[in-house]
Amino acid sequence: MSTRRLLTIASISLALIATAVIGLVATDNHDTTSPAPPSTAEAIPTASASGASPSHAPTTDLFGNRLEVTGDDAGQAQAQDPSQQVNPAAPEYLSAPPAGLRWQRGWGGAALPVSVSDGPARIEAGVASGFADTPQGAALAALDAVARALAAPDGVWQQVVRSRFHGGGPALIDRFARSRSTPNPARYIAVPDGVRVLSNYQPDFAVVQIAVRASDGWTYGTWPMAWVDGDWRVRVPDDIDTFWGEPTFVDTLTGFGQWSAPR
Repeated sequence: MSTRRLLTIASISLALIATAVIGLVATDNHDTTSPAPPSTAEAIPTASASGASPSHAPTTDLFGNRLEVTGDDAGQAQAQDPSQQVNPAAPEYLSAPPAGLRWQRGWGGAALPVSVSDGPARIEAGVASGFADTPQGAALAALDAVARALAAPDGVWQQVVRSRFHGGGPALIDRFARSRSTPNPARYIAVPDGVRVLSNYQPDFAVVQIAVRASDGWTYGTWPMAWVDGDWRVRVPDDIDTFWGEPTFVDTLTGFGQWSAPR
């Protein structure tokens, strides 16, 4: 399987990057092509949330993007302050990153996003939840869900798929299991090059696009998100195979927001 395909699914990682389901599932195709070269208000305390800085030295993902090391492979949620959310009147409302965006090193080196404004508010038993009903919350939930589905250990990733994806049932579990058979898929769940939410955004529905670098430009995956039971969940299409379609190529990131944390 090519590195480009793995990175695309991880884009959602992935994106999810970790873009996450799209390229990695090339396991089904037995792709043997050569890998593409990589580019170089009052805070609301919640369960498992902490505003403290990680006590470990930071590290990097596959492309040199900074990852915070928390000492817990499941990551560490941050105290939430909704007053810091992006203004809906701002021109970049659908692409701007959330306040306090950081990428944490998860299982196997997977990049897991956290913020202080749009979630996740909780990380319990390896499953993140409590994403804000905003474009940023939808994008964070998409990135997080795919990354955890591909990187979390047995017993955890299945629960991620059941709770963070809406629809799919046992067939979706089976497809993720096949995707995870690729050696060390977590390392390909890297910080994406671009993130945006399409203009048809509504409080109960969002279409998130996650872009990752390819050898001659970028590819992006598209992830529908639904607001179900008070949180964002990846909306699985009736035809699950469409989740594993080829990503879309672009030669510019115009319109995408830059979501990487400072190096």
